[in-house]
Amino acid sequence: MFYADVTASTMSDALVVVEDIDRDRQLLDRARSFAAGSDSDLVVLSLVTTDEYEEVAETLDAIGQVEHTTYDEGTILDGLASDVSDLAADVLGEHISYDVRVEVADENQADRIITLADETDCDHIFLPGQRRSPTGKAVFGDRTQRVILDFGGYVTVAMD
Repeated sequence: MFYADVTASTMSDALVVVEDIDRDRQLLDRARSFAAGSDSDLVVLSLVTTDEYEEVAETLDAIGQVEHTTYDEGTILDGLASDVSDLAADVLGEHISYDVRVEVADENQADRIITLADETDCDHIFLPGQRRSPTGKAVFGDRTQRVILDFGGYVTVAMD
């Protein structure tokens, strides 16, 4: 795994964007090292698309029909956050302070990431990158590239 990394001697909090439980374990571990070394808190963010959200909602609706209950938007987002929370607890442990957020966002995910980093006083963002091209060059997706170019703080990109 390759990391494009920028660090500084004084840091505040960091935002960690997770997408894939298995792959992002390493990204969270990198953020854990950062937080431990800089006494920072982490915000762990999972952005899901409307399609992903609706898929979970349909599954819960089917379960609800069997159980004769209903699930609202808050319950669905809490369920999605549970998986991210389990991953964060496993990787970050008890000594790193973190907050987990799950949001539905289809368009302008880069803007949402930057806005949330600003709202939570994060000056460092950890992002998963895209896979390498067949020639071995690092390939940044549009979202990652926009965050790198538009965010006023430090960005660490984990590449496969």
